[in-house]
This record gives sequence, structure tokens and C-alpha cells, in this order.
Amino acid sequence: MAGARPIVDPPVFTSLPFGLWDAVQKPQAPSHWQNGITWVERCPEGDTTYDECISVTGTGAPPEPPTKTDNVAQVFRGATPITIYARFDCSPVGIGEAEQAAQEALSRVENTRLEESFWTGVVGGQVAAFPHLAANAEVDDDQSILLQSAASVCVTGTDVARGLGELEDCLADCESGQGIIHIPPEALPTFFAWNLAIRRDNGLFTPAGHQIVVGTGYPGTGPDGSAAPAGSTWIYATGPMFGYRGGVRFTTARESFDRAENTLQMLAERTYVLGWQCCHFAALIQLGTPT
Repeated sequence: MAGARPIVDPPVFTSLPFGLWDAVQKPQAPSHWQNGITWVERCPEGDTTYDECISVTGTGAPPEPPTKTDNVAQVFRGATPITIYARFDCSPVGIGEAEQAAQEALSRVENTRLEESFWTGVVGGQVAAFPHLAANAEVDDDQSILLQSAASVCVTGTDVARGLGELEDCLADCESGQGIIHIPPEALPTFFAWNLAIRRDNGLFTPAGHQIVVGTGYPGTGPDGSAAPAGSTWIYATGPMFGYRGGVRFTTARESFDRAENTLQMLAERTYVLGWQCCHFAALIQLGTPT
């Protein structure tokens, strides 16, 4: 009952920039991707060689060059789906309006819930979202496909400049291209205070050129799932990411009809699958301004 006051529209919701989905490559989706995906990951190390006929060492003729060995690690990797939902209880006569309300409710929470699950791996109270950031052990499925890598810790308990530098050095050793730095919102002021976050092309980047994701759902926990010490936070680095996102689905649970309240359950939900290439690192940094 609205009473004497008029019913008006609430403020328009606007998502924050620099989120996870903004940084994800979005290739054309294959059929049945909602069941999860598998891909062949090739992480090259590379090496150098020479031609003994034209090489000069300054100390005589060079020896025969060593045999060229396999230096590209190949592994089958997989990713499992994450579904975010919002439930809205409505009157049977207002189902059309309820769809709009449920979709609006989903739009307000889906980025945060997606980022939270991607960091922790938790969906529906269980660790079942693979791969995710905060992990200290590998997980294979029943077909020996790698679902989860363990985050390699590059450095702990240092200022953000050294912490980011060590993380980027680990990325350089793993892959020479652009990676992604994942940080919780509480770390962003520290990055700006140290001039380590640069706005460019509607994104946020480190001085070296890696993209920064500021996830509103990122909790800052370590690879073992524990909270960071006071005044510090964990940050992660991955190779480039890709993902698939479905459309919003609506479900009206007719069997949920509550005669006492005259309501039905309206669900709005959307499914995602996320993966990254090769690299997975972690660093524990101190928060605060430079002295």
C-alpha cells in the first residue's frame, strides 16, 4: 500500500568499471558450453641455438649445437560453469513485472557474485567453480583433465611496488605477453597512491601494460583460503582470460505457489564459464601510501 505518497522509480544502478567480465576475451561460444569446456593449453618456454658453420665464439670453432628439445608444455585444461541467480517472490498477476524486477536484481549482484566465485571457487556453498584464483593445489577431473592449477607465491609481506614487480616478473618468466592482475577494491587506493594504476582505453593497467581487474567480489584471501593479515591483502596474476556468458533465463516455479501469501517464486539467472592461459601467481602486499 503506497498511501498518499506517489510511487516513483528508484535511482538507476550503474556497475563499477574495471570489473572481471570487462577484461575477459569473449570468443564465439560453442554448443553446450554451459556444461563446461576443455581446451589444449600450450605454454612455451622456448630456447636458443646457433649454426656452427657461421658462428664465432672468439675462442675457436664452436661445438656442434645441442639437440633441439621439446620446450612447449601441452596439457588438457577444463573449466566448469558458474550460475548466478536472483529470486523474486511475486503475485501471479504480476509475473511480467516480476521478470523485470528479477532481471534488475540480477544485474545488481551478478558481477560481484561472479567475481567472488572466481576468486574463491565457491558456488552454492561448495568449492566447485574451476579454475579459481585462491587455490594451493591442483585438481583433475575423472578424465585427468586439469581443472585447477595451484597459485605460485612470488613474494609475501612487501610493499605494493615490490609486490607488483615480483608478480610481473613471474608473469614475464611464464609468458611474455599481457597478463591480468587481480586485486580487491581495498587495494586500488594503494595502487593509485604508488602510481601503479594507469587509466587507458576504459581500462586500468600497470606501468608494464598488464590489465588490472578490480573485482567488487574479490575478498583478498590467500591461496589456502585464509584472510590476509591486517593492513595487507593478496593479489593474483593470470595469463589472458577468456569466457562465455549466457543470456538471462527466467523461471517461474508454479509448484512454489504460496496460497497464504499468494506468491510465486520468480528466478532470474545467468551462467558463465571462465578460463585463463598458462600463468597463475599470487603475492601478499602491504596496503598504504609510500613514505
